[in-house]
Amino acid sequence: MRSPLIIGGGPAGTAAAAVIAAAGCEVRLIERTSGPTDKVCGDFLSSGALALLEMLKVDPLVLGGASISVLRLVYQRHVAETRLPFPAVGLTRRSLDEALLHNAASRGAELLRGCAVQRLETTHDGFTAQTTALGPLPATAVFLATGKHDLRGAPRPHGADEPVGLKMYYELMPDQRAAIEDCIELVLFPGGYAGLQLVEQGRAVLCLMVSAKRFRTAGASWDGLLESFLAAAPHLVARLSGATPCLDRPLAVAAIPYGYLHRAAPAAPPNLFRLGDQACVIPSLAGDGVAIALASGTLAARTWLQREGAAAYDRLLQHRIRRALRLASLVHSGCTAPALQPLVAALARAGPGLMRLVADATRIATA
Repeated sequence: MRSPLIIGGGPAGTAAAAVIAAAGCEVRLIERTSGPTDKVCGDFLSSGALALLEMLKVDPLVLGGASISVLRLVYQRHVAETRLPFPAVGLTRRSLDEALLHNAASRGAELLRGCAVQRLETTHDGFTAQTTALGPLPATAVFLATGKHDLRGAPRPHGADEPVGLKMYYELMPDQRAAIEDCIELVLFPGGYAGLQLVEQGRAVLCLMVSAKRFRTAGASWDGLLESFLAAAPHLVARLSGATPCLDRPLAVAAIPYGYLHRAAPAAPPNLFRLGDQACVIPSLAGDGVAIALASGTLAARTWLQREGAAAYDRLLQHRIRRALRLASLVHSGCTAPALQPLVAALARAGPGLMRLVADATRIATA
C-alpha cells in the first residue's frame, strides 16, 4: 500500500499516524505549524481521551495536567455541584499536541512540519494535496484532520448563524485558583456559556461559547463580549478579579457547526477519511471533543490497515457517536436558550445526580 497522507497534527491526525506507523506501514503527516501552538479547545480530557492516550503511551499527568473530579454548574448566583462520574484532566493543546507529534514520530511516522495544505484535489487514482512549501503531494488515501478549519476542496456543510468560540488563559489570584482546584465550572449566561478550569503550571483557561447574534451585539470583540458576559455572571467577576491574561489576544474560531456528523455522499472518494471535528462536532459543554478526535483517528487507521474504505469507517464511527451527540446537542440547546437556563439551573440544584447522568451519557464509545 502506498503511504497515506494525514493532513493535520492534532490528536486525531497524530493518533492515526501512530497506529499506522506502529503497524509497520509508512505514513506521512503534514502539520502547518512549525512549533508548539495554542488551539481553540476546552483543554478538557475526559475518561475516553485518557484511555486512548494510555493506549498511545502518552500520560497527561506527566505533562503537567491538572486533575479534575468535580463539575460545578453556575447560573447567575446559583451554584450546583457534583462529582464527575469519570476521571478527567486539564491540559493545554499546546502540550498535548506536541507530545502526540513526538509520539507518532517515535513510532516511525514521517512528520512534515511548517507546511500548509492549500487545497485537496481528487484525481483518477486518489488525491493531490497542494502545499505551500512542498508542492503537490500525491496520495491514494487521505486522512483529513484539520480540526475546526475546513480545507479548500473538502468543505463541511455549514448552517446560518453558527456559534463563535473564544479562549483566554489567566494567572488567577491564589484564592481564586484554589477555589477551582480539581474542578471545572460551567457558567451559563444569555446566549452562551463559559468553561473555567486549571491546566498545567497552575494557569486557568476560560473558554466562551456564544451565539453569533450575541457576539455581534457585543460589538464582535472580546472586550465587549467579556464585559456583557460578566454583567450577567457575577460568579466569574470574582474569579477574574485581579487575574492577569496570559495571551496578547484571545484565540477565536467562528461558525462552529455543533451537531455535525459526517455522512459521505454515494459519489464521495472511497479513501477520504474525515477525523475529529471533520467527522463530528460535539457541543463544547460535553467535553468529549478530544476523545472523539483520538477515537476517530485510531478507528480510521485500523480500518485502513484492514484494507477497508472510508464508508466502512464512517458507519463504525457513527454507531459510536450518534447517541452521545444527540443528547449533547439537546443539553447545549437548553444551556444556551435564555428562557431555559433557569430551568436547567433549577434541575441541577434539585438533583446534582442528574448532572452526573448527563455527563456519563454524553461520553462516546471509544472502543
